[in-house]
Amino acid sequence: MNEGFRNIHEDDKNLLRESWLIIYRNLQKIGVNIFNMIFEQCPEAKFLFPFTDTSRKDSDFIKFHSLRFLQAIESVIKSLDNLNEIDPLLTNLGHVHGKLKERVDFKPEYWNVFRECTLFHFRRAMEKNNIIIRTRRLFGMSESKEINVDHLITLWSLLLNYLIEEMTKSFRADVRARELNKNNWLQNEDEQNNAHLAGRKATMRTQLAGQMKTSVEQRNKRENSCCGFKCFGFDQHYDNH
Repeated sequence: MNEGFRNIHEDDKNLLRESWLIIYRNLQKIGVNIFNMIFEQCPEAKFLFPFTDTSRKDSDFIKFHSLRFLQAIESVIKSLDNLNEIDPLLTNLGHVHGKLKERVDFKPEYWNVFRECTLFHFRRAMEKNNIIIRTRRLFGMSESKEINVDHLITLWSLLLNYLIEEMTKSFRADVRARELNKNNWLQNEDEQNNAHLAGRKATMRTQLAGQMKTSVEQRNKRENSCCGFKCFGFDQHYDNH
């Protein structure tokens, strides 16, 4: 699917750019609406922000993060003629969310919710734009043509799929790398623990062998220094008799 988006016609690129200008007029409002709809459609997404009050629909937090969503889309729009320029950014976004997988159990399925909510509000914005065009034309105030909303939504769906697929690839690669590093760390820890245990056992065996050797040497020394009854003065006792 990515190759299909990379090869879209120049006219379709221009349609995306023109429709983005419509979105850009109310960028913050549309972004906030998308973000709040995500929370409505997928309440568990709120747990991605454990230290934030997501109940305020127009909070600075909502405004900030919704704009970050749309800035990623804007970056793709600006790189339509050379999508390789945007690949490092999308790769980095995937890695960032890979960290969230470990911290707050982020799931790539959340991006699908983001896509559907984005398409819903993009459609609304473009349909409102068509209404404005028809109204102005009715009063002779505009000669602009209405846009084909269905075709544009198809193009936007391709763009969002491209964005999500690229992020998902680096997300999964990051998760695999973290799991591998964790497994290697656990294996190294086990090896170190086993080596430490083996060392302790060897030390204990050496100490025990040393203690046994000392005990034997002390016993032999006593036996070698003993001359029978003389050691107890019995020889003198019998000699006197």
